[in-house]
Amino acid sequence: MNAHYIRLVALAAFGLSSILGAFADVYIKADGTSYDGYIYKVLGGSVYLRVGEDKIAAAVSEFDADSRAAIDEWTKENPLKVDVYTKWDVQPAIKASSMPSLPEQFLAEEFKGLVSVDLVLNEAGQVIHASIKKSTHTDLEAPSLEAAKTWIFEPAKVGGKSVRSKLRIPFKFVNNPPPPQAEEASLS
Repeated sequence: MNAHYIRLVALAAFGLSSILGAFADVYIKADGTSYDGYIYKVLGGSVYLRVGEDKIAAAVSEFDADSRAAIDEWTKENPLKVDVYTKWDVQPAIKASSMPSLPEQFLAEEFKGLVSVDLVLNEAGQVIHASIKKSTHTDLEAPSLEAAKTWIFEPAKVGGKSVRSKLRIPFKFVNNPPPPQAEEASLS
């Protein structure tokens, strides 16, 4: 009975490791070093991998032909994670912006809300992608995305060159209606 139980546990563990392994890829350097993990970005000719809890960075040229082909395929499937800088010599600066409107259902009461929007900017400082990172109310998300997509920036610079960049914009919503006395005084 115990041998049967141990065999079932071993088979289950093998099956689970096979399933989990199917979601990771193996990248092999020309020197034979292998990494079993995930690409999370490609920047300036380097690939950045998550291998377990570790983060590994290596030049794409250091990998064997099959791994370089897999990295190339990943870059085609993930254009918003390729050559997008999050650290700059000169940070992006807002040139033009518009603020989202507070949806009508929140105007009748004192209200506070927050939406964080992640932006990817091109080399000219235009928003090419906007997504919600965090939100306190789903009704605030659409106005925040609409407003963020219209923003224009001075582009980020690295080494004196304009680069694609990623940054986060927090929109804070506050509705503090004036006290009734102030409204009455303005009517007289």
